[in-house]
Amino acid sequence: MPGSFRPDVTLPALWTDRPEWLTHLRALGATGHINQAEADQLAHFAQHGWLVMPQVIEPQLIDAFVADVHSLHQHPGYFATTDFRGGRQQKLNGNQPDVLESIYDLYVNLQTSRQVCMHPSITRFLSLVFQAKPLAFQQLLFQVTNGHQWHQDPAYVVVDTPTFLAATWIALQDIQEGSGELAYYDQSHRLPHYIFGNGTKHSDGDTPNYSREMEEACQLRQLAHHRLLAKKGDVFFWAADLVHRSHPMSLPQGTPRLSCVTHYCPATSMPHWFSEPDKRGIEPYWDVGGFASSFYKLPNLSAMVRPVPRWEFYN
Repeated sequence: MPGSFRPDVTLPALWTDRPEWLTHLRALGATGHINQAEADQLAHFAQHGWLVMPQVIEPQLIDAFVADVHSLHQHPGYFATTDFRGGRQQKLNGNQPDVLESIYDLYVNLQTSRQVCMHPSITRFLSLVFQAKPLAFQQLLFQVTNGHQWHQDPAYVVVDTPTFLAATWIALQDIQEGSGELAYYDQSHRLPHYIFGNGTKHSDGDTPNYSREMEEACQLRQLAHHRLLAKKGDVFFWAADLVHRSHPMSLPQGTPRLSCVTHYCPATSMPHWFSEPDKRGIEPYWDVGGFASSFYKLPNLSAMVRPVPRWEFYN
């Protein structure tokens, strides 16, 4: 059975996604828990489904992170990557640089990744949105565009409460127009829930018209279309149901678009793979949040650790 937008479906939501979000925001302000700048940021996020914090990640930290990324081949077998060349879901990194593949969950083995995706500006904002500490549970380092079509994250990024998640997109370089930059529809997080044929917001794999239906729904409501030409150090936050994609490239294939995407949920929620018998654990990050990974056995509080082998790596 095909999926469809279902105005009759109501699901639990973060306070920023509820109709009464402004009342909650005023209450936060009245208690002195947030300042005016934070109130403005939260209001924009609630109204639009996204927020840009311009150049809040320090250049020297970005540079250190990028240098670590460029040296991953010095640690073969320690990082899980995509496998576009091999046509498999994932593989382990090799002993030569590979500028095509995306890299998963760098925060497990790279301190610089942890410092970037758990930057104080990020953890503070997410803790206000979640009303709990943020748990980073999926990360992808993109060296080039992945060409992803229009979608909402709950279709592919699954937590126990589908809309209890948010994400960051961090520019690790100035992004060129035409390099496959991030595109999104303003206020598209307010669309009715899209329910797949399996009765959930999680894709059942039989979705040939899903991307087209997302775009048509946004255009029907005349939602504004934006492309993110981010500067190095910019942080773009988006809500679970914001409709977004990689804009089609006009520059030559392989044009770099170095960026880092991290998905977070409240520490009170669980990624779907926590229900598996061999579920991975959580590694705390100071007193502000934590990390989880479907590829690595955690916690890992000392040396680098290899990904736990999964059948996808070898088929």
